[in-house]
Amino acid sequence: MLNDRISVKIPNKTDYISLVRLISSAIGSRIGYNVDEIDDLKVAMGEACILSFVPDKADEVEISFEVLKDKLEISISGHNAIDPVEETREAKLSKMIIESLMDEAYYLDEQIRIVKYID
Repeated sequence: MLNDRISVKIPNKTDYISLVRLISSAIGSRIGYNVDEIDDLKVAMGEACILSFVPDKADEVEISFEVLKDKLEISISGHNAIDPVEETREAKLSKMIIESLMDEAYYLDEQIRIVKYID
């Protein structure tokens, strides 16, 4: 599964977060994450989706998983709900959860990128 890229486009609706968590779990299992790492990945992906799903901003959100030799890189592209000027308490909490569970996290205008290293 080295150097594989898995992409999925889903509607910009929170109804599909469970699907993203399921895909994340399957990929994490396939690349050898343990149960705790898979759970961390699923929680972080759920939070990243919540930050990315913005009503009336985009029709769909694209999620790409890239399996590299030493890490899993994930990008969630759509519209970033985080407003740097008026960041809500909920957005701050979501970011804190993502950053505590993943090794790296980047919040761009239209993309969230998270990285989890493979031990």
